[in-house]
Amino acid sequence: MEREFTVGQGIKVATIAILSIIGIWVVAHTIGIVKIEGNEAVVRQDLFQGVVSDVWLSGTKAYNGWTTDIYKYNIGTQKCTFDDEKSNEGAEYPRIVVDCGENGGQKAYIAMSINYRVGWDDDSGTPVFSPVKLVKLHKDGIGKTYEDVIIKRTVVDVVNKIARPNQALDIYSGQGFVDFKEKIDKELKNHPVFNDRGIYVENTIIYKVYLDSQYEKEIADKVLAHQQKLKLEQQKLAKEEEAKMIFAQSQAQVEQIRQEAEAAKIKQIKEAEAAKETAVLAAQAEKSKRVLEAEGNRDANLAMASGILAVGKAEAEVATLKTNALYAGEGGARRASIELATAQATKVSGLFKGVAIVPEKTILNAGKQIGLTVQDDNK
Repeated sequence: MEREFTVGQGIKVATIAILSIIGIWVVAHTIGIVKIEGNEAVVRQDLFQGVVSDVWLSGTKAYNGWTTDIYKYNIGTQKCTFDDEKSNEGAEYPRIVVDCGENGGQKAYIAMSINYRVGWDDDSGTPVFSPVKLVKLHKDGIGKTYEDVIIKRTVVDVVNKIARPNQALDIYSGQGFVDFKEKIDKELKNHPVFNDRGIYVENTIIYKVYLDSQYEKEIADKVLAHQQKLKLEQQKLAKEEEAKMIFAQSQAQVEQIRQEAEAAKIKQIKEAEAAKETAVLAAQAEKSKRVLEAEGNRDANLAMASGILAVGKAEAEVATLKTNALYAGEGGARRASIELATAQATKVSGLFKGVAIVPEKTILNAGKQIGLTVQDDNK
């Protein structure tokens, strides 16, 4: 038998179904689930407590959806870019326009970006995440609008403050551009508004400083002329350096030649002194040799003379002994008298040799001269 439902039963079933749906909806809206990534943080705002100081970091969290609102913040590195969308698709804001110069007659268009984090504190010198800073940023009521309300306004103010007193050309290129970038980077990193709101600036990137096309042409011409001037100056310096190098090389060559000549001179002097010393030594040796030879000859002559003297003395003594032997005694006296008379006669005969007739007186006189006594018979 089939069972039939009455109208009352149908209403009851429908009521249960509706209540079930309502229950599911109530539960779903009472218990909230939030998944937090590693670069995110969640600030909770309770219906009764207000903003809760306990900040949720990465993970999956449950909360009461009826009494609690949650606000996610990206605490990782973010970029805020000021540029033309045609040249930079990721630009959030247009280029920053600055009226440069004393009268503001030179417009400069700054294309730049900053990398930053929210909820960070670098008072200690090392940036660390600070829940207190993030809660303060949330309590200030700017929430998701911090980039428009705080970052954009502060960056524009800083760029105008630093660029405005300069001529556009001063920040356009070269060292002026480098100094301009460094000043802006330093100013933004230490800006009190950012530090107070927990906005940490990692770095600043200035892509380019744009000027009006006509002014850029004038600057380009000036830069070209300046570059040509620098080129000529560099060429001049290069030639001067080349001349200095050639002069230095010639001086080095002259010095080398001088040193070589000096060395040769010293060598010649040393050789001459050595030759002189050799000659002196040779002369002294020769002198010594001759002295020794002379002394040797002298000694030899003396010895020879002594020998001759001794021989002569001996011979004289022998002759004396012979003479003494011949003329000793009475017989020797007669022999001596006869030899003396013979010798005298020989001498006299020699006087009259070659004379044919000798007068008697001449003979007598001659006999007297040689010591002979001739008796004159006429007396």
